[in-house]
Amino acid sequence: MSAVKKAAVLPLKQVELEAGFPGFTPEDFGVFDIVGFQARMPQLRAQIKPKLMQIGEALTSRLSEVTGETLYPHVAQHLRRTVNAPVETWVAFSPSKKAYKPFVHLRCGISAEKVRVTVFVEDYADDKQLFADNLLRNAESLAHYLAHHPTILAYEIRDADDVPQRGHALGTETLRAFAARMQRVKGQHAVFGIAFANSHPVVQSGPELIEAIVEAAKTLLPLYGCGSTPEFVYSYVPEKIAGI
Repeated sequence: MSAVKKAAVLPLKQVELEAGFPGFTPEDFGVFDIVGFQARMPQLRAQIKPKLMQIGEALTSRLSEVTGETLYPHVAQHLRRTVNAPVETWVAFSPSKKAYKPFVHLRCGISAEKVRVTVFVEDYADDKQLFADNLLRNAESLAHYLAHHPTILAYEIRDADDVPQRGHALGTETLRAFAARMQRVKGQHAVFGIAFANSHPVVQSGPELIEAIVEAAKTLLPLYGCGSTPEFVYSYVPEKIAGI
């Protein structure tokens, strides 16, 4: 039923792009278990990169619609790596054709354990201070939003066991403290995301995973907005429950 609805509302080209992506297999996740840079990198490029390119093609117009700005896909090249093989690789979406790391951007990454959709801010990004300033100013409203969205993980805000904090644990003061750290510490970056375990059925179906990524991006939109303009203001209004 969902496939019929999707085909009815999406352009044919978009449906074909999404149908062309087969999803990720156990063998794909297994690539990250290959030991050594020289052994793993050729498999990443041969097996994972083409699928990330397909995700980029299938998602660009849809994520542009979600964010309200024209986005461009960038598949990670890992060109600076010569020794340590990457534990994750990704396709990123940014408002520039040439680069993504200077901007607050969306990523869809794959590692041995999961596929995750993130709002990512590099520690050297041009947008880092903008993001931190907006996060600090909107911390109270964002904390209310995150309290209702426990699937969101803050990968750079961890508990005593070094586990990423979930949305419901990210209170106003926690967000303010993290924003202040971003302003103060040169090496601090930000990663907020939603993860799908490698055993989750959705990752094995291309069209279903594309839908899941779009929905994750929608859920992460208030955090992505912190990289928009200096005047960004977020006001959280809890979603109404049908029938109430």
